[in-house]
Amino acid sequence: MAHILIVGQGGFGDMFPLFSIATALRAGGHRLSIAAEPHHAAACAALDIVHHPLGTLIAAQPDSGLLESLRDQLLATLSPAGLSNAVEQLLPLARDADLILGNQLAYAGAIVRDLLGKPWVYCAASPLSIPSRLDPPLWPYVAGLQALTARWGVPESVFVGLMRQATRALMAPQRRLRRRLGLPRNGHPRFEGMYSAQLNLLTASPLLLAPQSDWPPRSVLTGFCWFEPSFLGDPNLTAELVEFATRGEPPIVLAPGGARRGNPPRFFRNAVAACRKLGRRMILVAAPRFHAALPTGPDVKLSGYMPYARLFGLASVVVHSGGIGTIGWAMRQGVPSLLLPEDWDQHDNARRAERRGYARVLGADASADRIALMLGRILQDAPLQERLRRDAPIVAAEDGAAIACRAIEDMLATHAT
Repeated sequence: MAHILIVGQGGFGDMFPLFSIATALRAGGHRLSIAAEPHHAAACAALDIVHHPLGTLIAAQPDSGLLESLRDQLLATLSPAGLSNAVEQLLPLARDADLILGNQLAYAGAIVRDLLGKPWVYCAASPLSIPSRLDPPLWPYVAGLQALTARWGVPESVFVGLMRQATRALMAPQRRLRRRLGLPRNGHPRFEGMYSAQLNLLTASPLLLAPQSDWPPRSVLTGFCWFEPSFLGDPNLTAELVEFATRGEPPIVLAPGGARRGNPPRFFRNAVAACRKLGRRMILVAAPRFHAALPTGPDVKLSGYMPYARLFGLASVVVHSGGIGTIGWAMRQGVPSLLLPEDWDQHDNARRAERRGYARVLGADASADRIALMLGRILQDAPLQERLRRDAPIVAAEDGAAIACRAIEDMLATHAT
C-alpha cells in the first residue's frame, strides 16, 4: 500500500472533496497524511488522519468588502514569503510519500512535486479550475463583460486566453521561486503548472458538464465526492431546525458563501426582505458571531454552519452564492437554488446549474423586489421541481471518491511498473 500526502489549501468547500477521497483511500489500506491550514485540524482529527499544519489562511474581517477579501486571500496563497515557507514545510513531508495529491490551491505542492520528482495527482473541485475553450467558463470579475461582449458576437472562448494573460501577474511569485530553485518553466503556474502528467481529477457532476477534448490528458470527471462533516453542527440545533421547518410551509434557506460568508448582513439584507414580501419563513446560516446583527422574528431561525445533508432537505428553496459543493447538495436533496454569485468560480458554477435546469441566477446585489419575483417563479415552477426530483437520486448515487480512488490506484500500479 502507498503513502499518500494530500496537500490542500482553502476553505471547507475546497477541502471536502479531498477529505472524501482520503476516506476512500484509507479504506483501501493506504497510509494518509494531510498538509493543510491549521483550521482543518479538527477535520483531520475526526477522520483520524495525521494533520501537518501548513501556513495560515488570512480570515476575512467582519467588515471586509469584496476587494478586501480578495486581497486577503491572494496574500495568503500567493505571497512570496507564504509560498516559500509552504514549500519548506512540505519538502520533508513529501520525501517519504509515494504520491502527492493536491487541490487547486496547492501551489506549493506542485513546486515540491517538481523538486522531488514525485508522482502528482491534481484534484480540482470546480470546472473553472480546468477551463476549456470548447466549453468556455464565466470568469470572476469579468462575467458581466462576457455577457455584454457575447451580445456583440464576441465568442466567450476569447476570454480563456485573456484571463490566462491577466492572471500571469498574480503568479509572479511562483515564477520567481521556481527560478530561484532552479526549476524550469512548465506553462502557466495556475493551469499547466498545476496539472498532472499522470492524473487530473475534477470532482463535479456529469449532470453539470461533460468532459472536453482540450482538457489535459488523463483527466477524469469523477462526479461529486460527498463528505458529511461529523465534526460540524450541533445535534440540538438540528432538532430545533426540524421543529421550525415542520411548523408550516418549508422555509427558504439563506446560506451565503465566498466573500459574503465574511459579511453576511450584506447578503441577507435584500434576501430577507424578499422572503418577507412573499410571506415565507426562512433559516439564516451564518457564523454565530454575526447573529446579533441579523434580522430576527417569528419568521426567522438563525443557524450556525450545519452540514447541508441535514439542512437542505428542510428547504423549499436554497438561496446561496453558487459554490459547486453547495449546488451539489441542493441537487442531491432535490431542492432548487436561487444563486447570487459574486466571486471566484461562482459565476461559472451558477451558469452551469441554470443551463441544466437546476437553479435560477440573479446578480449578487439584486434588489429585494427582483429576488422576491424570482423566488415566486421558482416556487411555482413545476418543471424545475420535477427535474430536481427526477435527478436527485442520480446525483446521490454519484461516488466520486470511489472513482478517484480507483484512478489513483491504477496510476500507482502503472508508475510502479
